[in-house]
Amino acid sequence: MAQIRFPTGLKMSDCLGGGLTGMAYLDETSNTVIKVPHEGDEPAIDVERRIYERFQRHGGHRGLLQYYGPFELGIRLEYTSLHNLRQYLQIHNEINAKHRLQWSQQITSALAFVHSMNVIHGDLTCHNISLDNNQNAKLFDFGGSSIDGSEPLIGVTASHRWPGNDDKSTQVDLFALGSTLYEIWTGKPPFHGLSDEEITNLFKQSEFPKTQSLGPIGEVIRGCWQGRFASADDVLGGECLVNPLIVIY
Repeated sequence: MAQIRFPTGLKMSDCLGGGLTGMAYLDETSNTVIKVPHEGDEPAIDVERRIYERFQRHGGHRGLLQYYGPFELGIRLEYTSLHNLRQYLQIHNEINAKHRLQWSQQITSALAFVHSMNVIHGDLTCHNISLDNNQNAKLFDFGGSSIDGSEPLIGVTASHRWPGNDDKSTQVDLFALGSTLYEIWTGKPPFHGLSDEEITNLFKQSEFPKTQSLGPIGEVIRGCWQGRFASADDVLGGECLVNPLIVIY
């Protein structure tokens, strides 16, 4: 089992959560997040640092957490008080179409920027999207991502996993974007309740959840799953995401 590390001045009560490669802590003195790797998982935080530094050099993107630089063995990031979007969707039953469309636009725009930096996120889900005080969606967690064609260090869950063979292709993220949009608009990930093996087999047979009831957004989702988009910019440029009146009746 990986050894848990604590940044200087912080303790377990400051912990916001953890994953396979590290832990995140709230530094209340600066209202920022310190992310540190488990012992032995330093390569993942090194990748994430390189990625955030590249984003920063190119002006960043408001759909990503702001990067404040390295901190000891880890990194310092923007703190978003509403935590991840999956939790928010599970807790709040009444979410209007305006907010769902806003999140869809923000995440798709952020993904387009990420790809323009030659980065493949590789684990795009609502679990890795946070909300700030103004309910703006921000994509995070690049610890397992691919940069400049490097091997990804982690894979996406079955409900968001592209059935293709190249795990460094932008199609990995575009397929996952479809599943993420599906969860944003339905409140549940695709094929919720089925096993990973069952979901994987369905996707390999090009079997997807029904999206007709979602209207134009449903077509965007199916387009992501079916590989009809060449880029996140193509998804973002679709009339459905550009013109809110098509979605918000």
